[in-house]
This record gives sequence, C-alpha cells and structure tokens, in this order.
Amino acid sequence: MRKRIKHRTPTPGAVEQIKPEIVEEEIMPFVLRHEDEIINYIKDKATKETLKSLSPLLEKLEEAVKQQDCQSSEAAEAPAIMNYEEQLKKLQEASMAKVKEKELKIAERMNKLNTRLSNIRK
Repeated sequence: MRKRIKHRTPTPGAVEQIKPEIVEEEIMPFVLRHEDEIINYIKDKATKETLKSLSPLLEKLEEAVKQQDCQSSEAAEAPAIMNYEEQLKKLQEASMAKVKEKELKIAERMNKLNTRLSNIRK
C-alpha cells in the first residue's frame, strides 16, 4: 500500500517539492535500467574519497620506508669498511664466547654428576 504525501504550497524562495507520482513513474525505471552503472559510480566515488583521506598516511609510510632503506644501506656499508684484522678479532671473540658457554655447561653437568655420585655413596 502506498501512502499519499500531502503537498504543501511552496513558499517563495523554497525548493519545489517533487511529487511522488513523478518519482515512481519516471525516476525509478531509470534507476532500475541503470542500476549497475549507478553502483559502479558510487563505488568509484567512495574509492576516490578513501584514497584522498589515506594519501597523507601513505606519504608518511613512504617516507618511513625511505628512511629505513637509508639506514639499512648505511648499516650494510659499515662491515665492508672493516679490515681483515678487525674481522678476525671479532670472529675470535665470538668463538671464545661459544667455548666459554660450552665450558660452563660441562662444569654444570660435572657438578650434577658429582652430587649424584655422592648421594649414591651415602
């Protein structure tokens, strides 16, 4: 069932109201015929507005990526500058640290074994 809208007489300078008969008879068939086009138009507009609102964030992200690339390239250049002796010293220090860790583990195991043996003897 359709409700009838009561029409007021327009006041001077006011926008003229559209009669419901015109909407139903003329505009709705147009909308139904061009439904896909209207939907695509609305999607395009929404996408453009979203990209406009996101553009400052995207610019900041691009700047951050550029800065990170610069920092990583500087960090990559630093080891290449070291000479052979410095690299050798670093490798020796790293290997000594590993040896010390293994010695500590062995000492812990020996202590555990000694405590077990002493408990067995009692």
